[in-house]
Amino acid sequence: MTTEQLNSLAREALLVEELAQRVVEKLLARMKQALVVYTGSNISAKEALEAMGRLRADGFTFRVLFSQSAANLLDVKEIQRVLEPEELWIHTPGETPEALTARYDTIIVPAATVRTAAHVAACMADTPAAAVILDGLMRGKDVILATDGCCPDHSERERRGFHMAEPLKQTLRGNLETLRSYGARLTSAERLDEAVKRSLQKRFLPGAASAAKAARPVEELRLSGHVISGRQLATCPSNCTVWVESHALITQLAADEARRRGITIRKETQSR
Repeated sequence: MTTEQLNSLAREALLVEELAQRVVEKLLARMKQALVVYTGSNISAKEALEAMGRLRADGFTFRVLFSQSAANLLDVKEIQRVLEPEELWIHTPGETPEALTARYDTIIVPAATVRTAAHVAACMADTPAAAVILDGLMRGKDVILATDGCCPDHSERERRGFHMAEPLKQTLRGNLETLRSYGARLTSAERLDEAVKRSLQKRFLPGAASAAKAARPVEELRLSGHVISGRQLATCPSNCTVWVESHALITQLAADEARRRGITIRKETQSR
């Protein structure tokens, strides 16, 4: 092969590499466009907004839909300042829920209410917010939902005077388990940005995500409370170690969740 032929092959290889890089950049730019749905809960609102701000700093762009109750309860202007959304709607979006979800691969719910979780779990699209979330799940989109506002075991509920009977808690936990079974990715408000990025990695670079996961050291977390539920473990990353109080009761759902996702549960009295 002549020098000229070698040079021609090298130029073609560089061109292919440049085109591939442009395709990757376009795909990433599309995947970093997210539809954000706020419903009317202000539990962990500060942590959720901080997480959303980190996504914005990482290059994510947003269109935002507020339910009417969310607009009445949350600081819309502050959220608008942090997220710099391309569009923002209150109650009624500028397009049908079906048209909106068709355009986005990622739907983020930073504040979900008990009502919204129950309605989506029951496949009731009776509000624009619920319709967007449900349609996203039906289309197989990445729906990442922060559960602080709809989890019956969140510590803030008791501080606000909620003392629910265990059967009621089980029903609310069941709604969340149903949403997970529909394909929703459940997380805490504080870890919302991490869950969104993991979701993007799995969709775009599944092999790289698996390799990164294998190389990452085991993460250790601590959960407080006398009862550890499957809902609490749902906010923890897979294959981590979770430390709990010495006399904590591990529910059957929590034990099943731990086994399914490789989570190790240890009690504080054990040597660390």
